Amino acid sequence: MLSALLGVEGPAEPDAEALVRESGEVVTYGALARVVARAAGQLRGAGACPGVSVALALADPVGLLISALAVWEAGAVCVPLDLRAGAAAAEEIAARAHARLVVRGCGADGELQLELRNGPAIDPRAALLLFTAGSSGKPKGVLLSAAGLRANVMAILGYLPIGDHPRTALTLPLAYSYALVGQALTTLRAGGALLILSELGYPALQLASMARLRASGLSSVPAALRLLARLVAEGAEPPPLGYLASAGAPLDAPTAGALRTAFPRARLFNQYGLTEASPRVAAIEDRDPAFAKGAAGRALPGLTVWTEGAQGDIFVKGPSVMLGYLDDPEATAHALSAEGALRTGDVGFVDESGALHVRGRGDGVVKVAGERVSLDEIAEVLRAAGARDAAVVALPDQALGARLIAFAEVPEAGLAALRRAVREQLGPAKRPAQIVAVHSLPRLPSGKADLVQLRALAAL
Repeated sequence: MLSALLGVEGPAEPDAEALVRESGEVVTYGALARVVARAAGQLRGAGACPGVSVALALADPVGLLISALAVWEAGAVCVPLDLRAGAAAAEEIAARAHARLVVRGCGADGELQLELRNGPAIDPRAALLLFTAGSSGKPKGVLLSAAGLRANVMAILGYLPIGDHPRTALTLPLAYSYALVGQALTTLRAGGALLILSELGYPALQLASMARLRASGLSSVPAALRLLARLVAEGAEPPPLGYLASAGAPLDAPTAGALRTAFPRARLFNQYGLTEASPRVAAIEDRDPAFAKGAAGRALPGLTVWTEGAQGDIFVKGPSVMLGYLDDPEATAHALSAEGALRTGDVGFVDESGALHVRGRGDGVVKVAGERVSLDEIAEVLRAAGARDAAVVALPDQALGARLIAFAEVPEAGLAALRRAVREQLGPAKRPAQIVAVHSLPRLPSGKADLVQLRALAAL
């Protein structure tokens, strides 16, 4: 069932749980192998093969995952669509992906609802095509190879203890590499049970489902993890987590402390990666001394990570780096060197112990009055001072180069404490010109703050 992509079948016991819906309904490894084989046969009959893009337009995550496995079994290119972005946006992505097949539905028996289209072949080495949301501009299509995905899955399993804690709670959309590769494929490769939770926008329901289904592993973004920790602090029943892994944004000390308090038995991991690297690049456990110093991780086996200068652009090289951007040779040439080194777009440094520290996106490090300023660093100070979450954007300023506007999830009464923290902990260039109290930050489906929308609000 997973042989085409990862080189393995399921575990020896076909009755073991593979997929578990929020309702408790189970798909065993034996059943999963049967439905994937049927769906793969149908795809092959419709023309699926290397270089053929198959877009997955399914709202049901179980159906989407079965379809993805079938696409890989057929040797074609999987293109998961995020339907939550709207039908028009999904249709645009399917068109840009040159999809020859669109999966509109997947029955419990593996029968697919297929739509056939005309489209040119793409890179036959590609197994997965994901379109990055980005902080601005048009999303780019990231081409990832089967070998790269396989290498990344095995590298993640080298540090994440899924084998010891095999009941993984999936709380993020499968249209993202963090969920599809970093959680779904790793859990299935380890022979674990993937608990697929549907109420992605309701943390209280997620937490209750995780407790009821006995989730033992959870990977998510800091904003979502903070909400779960707060619910436990307010009296909600915690699931028996053996590990917690964070990625997608900086994991600050207050968030890490709240997670330790809420889930005292869980091993805590910080991770760094990006879609263009399949996605994981580095990881670190809280028992590592560099974790407390704010490190994002240590390079995973097979990957080399370095920065340009003492603190500058972060580069990564290794088997999981993307093939390139679909139909965008200019962007590919900017991101990939002739030797295959990936410019991540992030900035940071590697300390004397070899740990990677990320200071933010390249477009998240701005110059204010001639001084380099990390927008993520400012957001960390605001969170530590009492904001549930915070994000900072920069607007052009003729005199200073950039004017900083901060948005913080805090009541109006809490703004005084945030302003005081900014004055006491940040130099003049790093102090936002304005801190805006909001009930909740606008977010992308991945859980990250929607910086495009925040910039538009700041410009009003």
